[in-house]
Parts: sequence; structure tokens; C-alpha cells
Amino acid sequence: MNRKITAAVAFDTPERRARVDEAAKKLGFEVRWVKDRQVAEEDVRDCEIFFGMLPPALLREARSLKWLQCSFAGIDRYADPSLYAGNVTVTNASGAYGITISEHMIVTLLMLMRRMPEYHEMQKRREWYCVGEIKSIMNSVITVVGVGDLGSNFAKRVRPMGAFVRGVRRKTGSKPDFVDEIYTVDRLNEAIAGADVVALCLPGTGETRRLFDRDRMLKMKPGSILMNVGRGSAVDLAALDELLRSGHLGGAAIDVTEPEPLPPDHPLWTAPHALITPHISGNTSLPLTCEIIVDIFLDNLERYVQGRPLQHLVDLKAGY
Repeated sequence: MNRKITAAVAFDTPERRARVDEAAKKLGFEVRWVKDRQVAEEDVRDCEIFFGMLPPALLREARSLKWLQCSFAGIDRYADPSLYAGNVTVTNASGAYGITISEHMIVTLLMLMRRMPEYHEMQKRREWYCVGEIKSIMNSVITVVGVGDLGSNFAKRVRPMGAFVRGVRRKTGSKPDFVDEIYTVDRLNEAIAGADVVALCLPGTGETRRLFDRDRMLKMKPGSILMNVGRGSAVDLAALDELLRSGHLGGAAIDVTEPEPLPPDHPLWTAPHALITPHISGNTSLPLTCEIIVDIFLDNLERYVQGRPLQHLVDLKAGY
């Protein structure tokens, strides 16, 4: 009897199902496909592998589960070891979202630098004039806080556009070639000092929660831009709203908030130079992202069967 895989992903087209089914069959597995967000207890009770979005509340019912391959990069909802019925290996889809999120970051950064939201409002009013001075990525200083898949992809794109890039990471080590300077988190204030742009590409952990509070944002260069595509918990939104309205910050491109969705009555909606998107920079609306996620799973499935180390392993204690 074939071993069981349960798959629940939002992008399970017939073509992608066929890819997974064929590869799994060759390796001795049978795939049970479940609609995204409709996973039930009976879908996980006997599966050895789960691919996609498994509701955390069902983890203890997955008594046969040996390996959870998440279809996303952030795994904070799975970080508590007590959620699991047994010893489960967790892998994520880190590496799949760098392209789409970094392109989102480029377009929102340029929109703010070139004041495109103001021109869009002018278009609605059918007005025709120049709003004034704009900024450029060329010769700017950009600090990327978190230089994993997302941060490194962004750095690799803005550096050839003429930016001087500072990277911030948790551990010491050699400087990656895609940044000009590298800092550890204990030197964060130094890393953001004088930067024209601070881009947050952080996981959601206790260490990153409210990392950018009012005091930290006051240390940013007056008129600078704050970007956040990691986790909303990293930024104090009330303080962000205050500093945008005071003019200390020149703009903010925010794709993640806490809470989500951002409440309709939250003042940040109307803050000057705030560009807010509903956590869509890294979803599965780009087909290339979905193909990479499937590639990651199928590569790991082969490794799993062969007893080789899996890629994109998650450290539950660290939370990523």
C-alpha cells in the first residue's frame, strides 16, 4: 500500500497536481488533494507528509505525520513544538518568494521616490502640473534589515541601480557580495543612521517584535522611507503614523501590519506618503512563485525518500 501525502495549496492547477502525482507515485506515495483552507481531521490522520497549509489546530491529530512542507516562508504559526503529536520535520518555501517580493519592493519604492501616488490623485482630478522634487535609487543609501531570501533579492536589484547597500543580520560572518557593508543586529542603530531607505525583511519572532518602535524610527534620517514586507509585528504602527504626519519620515511602503487586515478606522490609512498593500507582495498570484514552490517540494520529496538532508529546514526554536 502506498504511503500517504496530503496536499492543500491555493495553486493546485491540474498541471501542478499532475506533476506532484507523477513524482509521488514513482517514489511510492499516493497524494490526497484537499481544497485550500478546507483541511479536516480525516485528511491528516494517516498522512506521513503534508504539503501546503495545515491548520495548526489539526497538528495534534496528524499522528502519522513525519514531515510538514509549508508552501510559504513564514512559519511563526507552527513554531510551538507542543502543537505536534510527534517528532515532525518542518521545511518552508524560502527561496520561492524572493523574486516576487523584491519586485514589489522596487515598484513601491520607486512610486514613493517619484511621488507617483500624488500624480495618481492628480489624474483623478484631471490636473496637470509638477509636484516638485523627487528622489532616486541612484546614490541612495539603503539599509536592508534581514538579508535572507527576501532581503538578498532586494539588495541584488537595488545595488546595480546605484544604491549603496547596508545589510543587517543576526549572526556575524563574512560580507555577502550583494551588500557594501554588513552589520549585526546589535549595531542596528548604526546601520540605519543616515540611510535614505530602511527595508525590513524579517521573520516574526520575539526578537523582531516592535524592533522598529518610535525611538528606533526617530533614529532614522529625516525624510527617509521605511519599507516592511516581513512581518507586521516588527513595526509600531501608531508611531509610524505619528512620524509620517510630523514629517520625520518621508514615506512608508507597508505590505504587512499588525493586526491584519488593517482596521478600516486605523489612522495609517490616511497618513501622508503611506503606501499600504494588503499582504500581497509574496502571495501566490505570480505563477513563477507557484512553480518554484512545487520544485522545492519535489526536490525535498526525493531527498526524503533517499534519506538525504532536506532543504529549507526550519528551526522551530528560532521561529524560521
